[in-house]
Amino acid sequence: MDYYYDILLNFQDSFYMFYEWDENDAVEYIKKIPIIHVDGKTMQHLLFDIVKVTPEFLKTILDKTKLKQNNTLKYACIFSDGKNNIALEFNDEGIVTSKSSIFLDDEISINEFMYNISVTKLDYEIIKKDKVLKDTRQEAKVKKLIKTEIESIYKNKNYSKLKYIYLEWFNELNDDVLEMKNKMIHKLDGNLTKKEYHIYDLIKMSYNNV
Repeated sequence: MDYYYDILLNFQDSFYMFYEWDENDAVEYIKKIPIIHVDGKTMQHLLFDIVKVTPEFLKTILDKTKLKQNNTLKYACIFSDGKNNIALEFNDEGIVTSKSSIFLDDEISINEFMYNISVTKLDYEIIKKDKVLKDTRQEAKVKKLIKTEIESIYKNKNYSKLKYIYLEWFNELNDDVLEMKNKMIHKLDGNLTKKEYHIYDLIKMSYNNV
């Protein structure tokens, strides 16, 4: 078994590139973690699908990932094809439960390390396609806050505030509150513009001033 040492990983249910990691994420300092060299096709499945590995493979990585104070992650390892890299955690059934991207410096080091490691044929099955995130974490955060606020305002019948947000957003008046609500919610299905970020800031400021 080959290992990689001294790396920061951020295991999440969804895969986020390292530049999208949040300050509130439970980023872990890994002292030692198994690393597996796989072929390009396998790597694509590990990146974009939810896979299930065999019990035999799980045994090879059991408690091999070392954290601080001699704590361990039960089933975790890094996979690389020499170009792309990903860290995965598995449950007791061998199904991927979380993924982590890798910092650029470590990506480069791992890619170079692969020249010295033989390719392993990984036995696995594809359970399903992993969910594709169309929005960045920041975009998803903005949309969620705006949507939650609009639905709350509508539910509480604070129609004057709803009209104010609508006017700021679309620069037009409308007395049909249901139509306003639906139009704003529908607008969040598309790409964010400066207008949506303006509404996001307005909502945040309204609570800061309370």
